[in-house]
Amino acid sequence: MTLYKQILITILLLFAVLFVAAYSVQFSATRQYLAEQQYTNVVNTVTSLGLALTPYLETSDRVGAESVINAIFDGGFYREIRLDLLAADTRIVRENTAIPRQVPAWFMELELFDEVSHEAVLTSGWLQLGKLYVEGHPGPAYYKLWQGMSRLASWFMGCFLVTWLLLVLALRYLLKPLHQIQEQAQEIELHHFGKTIPLPATRELRDVVVAINHMAGLLEEQFREQAQEAERLRQRAFLDETSGLGNRAYFVSQAASWRSEEMPGCIALVAVDILDKIHQEEGYAARDQMVRAVADNLQHICRRYDEFALARISATEYALLLPETEPDRLRALGSEINQSVSDLVVDPVEGMEVSAVGMALIGRGDDIASLLTAADNSLNRARIAPERVALSVGQDGHGQIGRQVWKGMLERALTEHAFVLSAQAVLHFDGRRYHRELYIGLAEGSQRYGAGQFMPAVEQFRLGERLDLLVIELALARLAADPELTLAVNLTRQSCASESFFDKLATLLASREGLKPRLALDIPEIVFVQASEHLGQRLAALKLDWGIDHFGRHFDMLGKLSALRPHYVKIDHAYTSQVMADDYDDAFLAAVCRAAHNIGAVTIATRVESPEQLERLSRLHIDAYQGFISPVEAL
Repeated sequence: MTLYKQILITILLLFAVLFVAAYSVQFSATRQYLAEQQYTNVVNTVTSLGLALTPYLETSDRVGAESVINAIFDGGFYREIRLDLLAADTRIVRENTAIPRQVPAWFMELELFDEVSHEAVLTSGWLQLGKLYVEGHPGPAYYKLWQGMSRLASWFMGCFLVTWLLLVLALRYLLKPLHQIQEQAQEIELHHFGKTIPLPATRELRDVVVAINHMAGLLEEQFREQAQEAERLRQRAFLDETSGLGNRAYFVSQAASWRSEEMPGCIALVAVDILDKIHQEEGYAARDQMVRAVADNLQHICRRYDEFALARISATEYALLLPETEPDRLRALGSEINQSVSDLVVDPVEGMEVSAVGMALIGRGDDIASLLTAADNSLNRARIAPERVALSVGQDGHGQIGRQVWKGMLERALTEHAFVLSAQAVLHFDGRRYHRELYIGLAEGSQRYGAGQFMPAVEQFRLGERLDLLVIELALARLAADPELTLAVNLTRQSCASESFFDKLATLLASREGLKPRLALDIPEIVFVQASEHLGQRLAALKLDWGIDHFGRHFDMLGKLSALRPHYVKIDHAYTSQVMADDYDDAFLAAVCRAAHNIGAVTIATRVESPEQLERLSRLHIDAYQGFISPVEAL
């Protein structure tokens, strides 16, 4: 029981005891007063009535005696008046057995008042004329006692309710700082910081609040420093300081992660040859300024894609990994890159070799080394080509389905709900299932295509919102059919940036409140990199579990983790796959786990392929895993 309830109940009980005691004393005093008053009234009535009757009894005037008795009987409230005429040996009797209507019968049955009666012998000298008996009726006493005590009880109850209300308001005001301290302690337990408790007026609570605020600030600063230190370690290993982009190690790890998901696309090498000339003529400072300017332009161009990787792999070369497969669009992109670099050159000389772009489409089975070799060969051809762009298409034709063909297939699948669903379990290391990640496929004849193959077309033709709503609707149908199922659905970047999508999703979920605890949303990390400021509020309004997918592909995300507060974090394959290397440094992976645990989030390793990899990951404070070791199952 809370302190608030304990204080409230204690005070109310004390008030009730005080009320009962005061009421009992008042009840007893009133009853005793009415009893004494009734006895006095009966005695006085006998005395006065005896004096009035004596003259009539001396003359044996029975009619006169009855008149006097009737007047007294009708003017008061008596149960019985009886006069025994001794000379005539007769009796005059008047009785009233009526019960007051305003008094409950049960109250009368309590027998609170004893029978009150008085008897006197009427004489004339030494001669006894008659015997007078008067018995009071308790009805008026019961009526006065009932009216008085019920009125008092009403006042007491009214005061009790008013006191209860005022006490509730007073305790809430006085104990508000204590309630805030409790909430802050719970937030600290969940590693949520940033909220400061206002200082209360109560001196004892003020000292506690100051200590709590100071402790929360220290813990927040400590966690922030840990995240910054881990990010610095990561940047030292994967960041090119001059350009602010990833280095060769970063690009290779991202390319390996990309290839593990069998996503189509291309690798592009951009050689900015003019950097050597700027270095020779203007020095390091001018060259570094040009390096940063080229990096900014390339980042601007790459942001149009849902997923990409960008790095500076040598003094004059940049590498791009893009989900683009159409040769014509790639050549146009290469020309755009050359033009953006050329625009940075002040007073260009005709015939000056500014930059060149060599590209290689990713084919099935291609490894990173062969792809970089193909892109480098294309770059050599681009340096002698008039448009300074060259493309290596490959031999297997992978990814050569035209975008318009993809669009037709997607439109048909969206209309007919023809997507193939499957799921892969996310498991804790003790074997418990956390949830299942939902995968979608597209079947065309005997050929089946994974989401990675057609997602670039989905983004290009702005079909992400329709696709996500359909997939969530299909997922809800599966959840309704299987009460043991828990699904996580991947959202596209387009949906995450669309306010209308979240409005439609809220409407879709409104009639399925019971299924919401078993539905989760995977949000791509790039959405948060591109500063979608209202996304967190929209996700919170849905009251669903959600997590960050491919966490770690972009720099500076670790520091944002505490502000985003996801329910889980799926660490990118680029980090989880490296644990098998002998010289692997687990500092960043450990920092991700620590930062996630600090905010109460679950960490999930992705693309786990072997028991050996699983065993090593289990020692890095990771909570769960998924991958080839947990096979995909059809739904």
